[in-house]
Amino acid sequence: MIEIIKSLSQKIGIQLKVFEALNFYSPFINSFFMYFKMPGYESVYIWRLNKITMQKIVTLILFVLATANAKSQVITIASARNLATGNNATVRGIASNGSEFGGSTRYIQDGTAGICIYGSTLSSVNIGDSIEVSGTIAPYNNLMEISVTSFSVITTGNTPHPPVSLSIPIAFAEQYEGQLVRVNGVSFTGSGSFAGSTNYPITDGTNNGQVRINASSNIVSTPIPGSSIDIVGIMSQYTTTYQLLPRSLNDFITIGNPPVFTTSLTQSNIATTSFTVSFQTQNPGNTIIRYGLTSALGSEVTDATLTTNHSINLTSLTPGTLYYVKGITISSSGDTSFSSIQVMGTQSLSSQTITSYFNHPVDTSYASSPANYSHYLNHVAADTLIAYLNRAHHTIDVAIYNMDDNNGIVTALNQRAAAGITVRVVADNGINTTAWNSLIGSIQKIQSPGSATYGIMHNKFVIIDANSADPNEPVVWTGSMNFTDNQVNTDAQDIIIFQDQTMARSYTLEFNEMFGGAFGPDKIDNTAHEFNLNGTRVQQYFSPSDNTNIAVKNALLTANTSVHFLIYSFTRTEIAYPITDNYQTSTGYFAQGIINDTAASTPVWNALIGNMTTSNLKINSFGWLLHHKYAIIDADNLSSDPQVVTGSFNWTNSATYKNDENEVIVHNANITNQYLQEFAQCFENEGGVVQVGINPVDVTDNFNFSAYPNPFSEKLFIAGYPSEASTITISDVVGKIVSTTMVANQSTVIDVSSLSPGIYFVTLAGKGIQQTLKFVKQ
Repeated sequence: MIEIIKSLSQKIGIQLKVFEALNFYSPFINSFFMYFKMPGYESVYIWRLNKITMQKIVTLILFVLATANAKSQVITIASARNLATGNNATVRGIASNGSEFGGSTRYIQDGTAGICIYGSTLSSVNIGDSIEVSGTIAPYNNLMEISVTSFSVITTGNTPHPPVSLSIPIAFAEQYEGQLVRVNGVSFTGSGSFAGSTNYPITDGTNNGQVRINASSNIVSTPIPGSSIDIVGIMSQYTTTYQLLPRSLNDFITIGNPPVFTTSLTQSNIATTSFTVSFQTQNPGNTIIRYGLTSALGSEVTDATLTTNHSINLTSLTPGTLYYVKGITISSSGDTSFSSIQVMGTQSLSSQTITSYFNHPVDTSYASSPANYSHYLNHVAADTLIAYLNRAHHTIDVAIYNMDDNNGIVTALNQRAAAGITVRVVADNGINTTAWNSLIGSIQKIQSPGSATYGIMHNKFVIIDANSADPNEPVVWTGSMNFTDNQVNTDAQDIIIFQDQTMARSYTLEFNEMFGGAFGPDKIDNTAHEFNLNGTRVQQYFSPSDNTNIAVKNALLTANTSVHFLIYSFTRTEIAYPITDNYQTSTGYFAQGIINDTAASTPVWNALIGNMTTSNLKINSFGWLLHHKYAIIDADNLSSDPQVVTGSFNWTNSATYKNDENEVIVHNANITNQYLQEFAQCFENEGGVVQVGINPVDVTDNFNFSAYPNPFSEKLFIAGYPSEASTITISDVVGKIVSTTMVANQSTVIDVSSLSPGIYFVTLAGKGIQQTLKFVKQ
């Protein structure tokens, strides 16, 4: 019978040595034949019968053994890459990345090639792990992948395969997909700070390529290098585009010994004729700030001191004016680092008033005083907008997702244009056709692209007289309201209006970018972000170019006592986590909110509900849309930093990466309280009981401790405490004191540049009184 097995094995092409072990079972096989040998039958017949039967049995055994052998056979990654989709493969390789690309994606190499492996069980795999992987060949958007069914770690702590140095046109090709490569002497063509899940063009002066920054990488929010560098990364592919994936900041390799920017330029101390520009570097260098009214710059201020904490005050500036600013620093070895050009503005000479409106009822019992009642526009939101349009003397720029003329808004625009006002309109590709075609010929207009690549033009802002010679004429109108009948009169909306020339001019930069044909991911970060309106700090961001999602997240992390939010669409867990993380970092903290577009099973809902419970987290149950996109932070804690985050920006992937959006963050207790009044009415409509937290800070008439900015980066300014000796301590989230400062004056500046990014608590103690505020280090 052994001969039969050998014969069969040869017929199906299996090596004989695989089955030599069956000799061990030959007594069993012989017994099998003897057992079936029956008296009265010819032995030849019996032998033939059992031979046929055993051939079938043995064939089945051999098939199973052959299949098992084929499945377990390890092949090279190069061989696996040549297999057709759906084939099984087992490969071994060393991991080139860890969690930098998320928990499910790893790239491995074995000396013959590299390949992407994907599976929910891979989160424990680290760089340098040697692993054996079995799975199915399953390309994703032209990227060769193995969909992992099982894996095992063979050894850890190995050195990944070294990157191969290549020029751009050679590196960005199928031959190197899945492998570590290095491109030398390349520059990014963009400026600003890196966003996650975003591609950035690079060039060597002749050839171009794409670098993709993953949302899980520590590269996110760091400044885009302004000088030539070498980049290491894994060559990947999406559809027809090859893209280099750097894993961390360590994959950006500077040439020589330059200072290297570790932060973008930051602006502070904004006044009508001056402001301060600061930045940090990895290595010491001098400080040079070049600035001007255009990107050509023209003026320069220098400080020869070698430092890693750079700060220069620009003076003799013009009020209400935007400046283009670039940082430069040179090390002792003569190597130079450059920042990208950023836009910054001076304080204007406008009235700088901020006004909020709501088109649904408000609960004024939550007003901080009768003088701070919220403004409820009872079916007069359209009339209010038209009144502002009629105030225009020179220009009206409108960026709107949708509108109709049911309330006379299109008619008002036509009338202003007919009166000689320059009217321009940017609208989404899907705007109401009748309204769009009703705009008269003298109105200049453009629609966003219809391609899915660009998402939607979702802004809802109006700029009036931005460049008027009278600083009291410029106005910015923004918020959540589209200009259609349902949006104006039925759905719940908030409107916020700024009478400020600097903000109007910054919004105009964004408008001009879209009016010039750049939408969505084609835009760049080219507007100012910090404004001073009569002492109120206002931040302004546009999406997707300005990392708006990170600005929202950072604002939420500053909450000491409370967050209240009304959000139309909320799908990004990265924004949900700060709301819940605050429960662990701030004693007495709570959050309440309503989401319009969700269900009680989404990742966001699951992230929030554990801490918030259904008493504090609601889903809109009414027929009208809860169209808001706002969060109220520390409305009940005047010693903290009460602020409102609002605009057109939903907390979604589309708003973050594709849509044209705008967002403002207003650090003002009165405005925050006005939004709280509207939130309270909406929450009560859902049967909720509004919480207003107890201020944990003991505030007395002669003790008004304040600290800023928040978030901070290199310096923390503290003021308003007693002139007697006080102690200021800074501790981390586990209670470890990381800084102690004794002060005797009523203000001081603490150097916090050495602190790692994270959450910190600043405590001031003196005269038997103690206050603690929470801060975020960027």
